[in-house]
Amino acid sequence: GVRSNVICPGFVRTPLVEKQIPEQAKELGISEEDVVKKVMLKDTVDGEFTTVDDVARTAVFLAGFPTNALTGQSVVVSHGWYMQ
Repeated sequence: GVRSNVICPGFVRTPLVEKQIPEQAKELGISEEDVVKKVMLKDTVDGEFTTVDDVARTAVFLAGFPTNALTGQSVVVSHGWYMQ
């Protein structure tokens, strides 16, 4: 009777990601804005970061699903980042 799923978020603008932006800019020799647009979010459909709220709403959805139909699933919450 236990359900188990995994949420796979895209880039979430956390303190860790905030720290990586200037580091990547320096390493790649580009602006911080270009790191965000051309590196981190280039493969999203809308150029947006995934939010903590996006992840939380997905968790609530999965927790509230009334049957075992969504057991063992990987849910990618990434603004399309995973799509190829």
